[in-house]
Amino acid sequence: MENLPLTSAEKKELRGIGQRLKPHVHIGKQGLSETVEAELQTALNKNGLIKVRFEAERDTIKAYCTEIPSKLDCEYVGGVGKTGIFFRDMPEKA
Repeated sequence: MENLPLTSAEKKELRGIGQRLKPHVHIGKQGLSETVEAELQTALNKNGLIKVRFEAERDTIKAYCTEIPSKLDCEYVGGVGKTGIFFRDMPEKA
């Protein structure tokens, strides 16, 4: 299932909602390990919109913000400082 890219207006709205969220996942010194990826996957499936807190340098954070969407089929909506907001459409309930 391929998601359509979000428009800038949709991203703006999601960033506003994401500001009020608490971080679901903290990515620390170990980086983007398999367990962190599994936790991100679970959070995206459950909530659709998640905030991630990074404990890394700015360049590393940029790399994570491009790596996470490619691995987990989600979209980077935006972020400030050491946080990033990611979105994936919720799966349809049968």
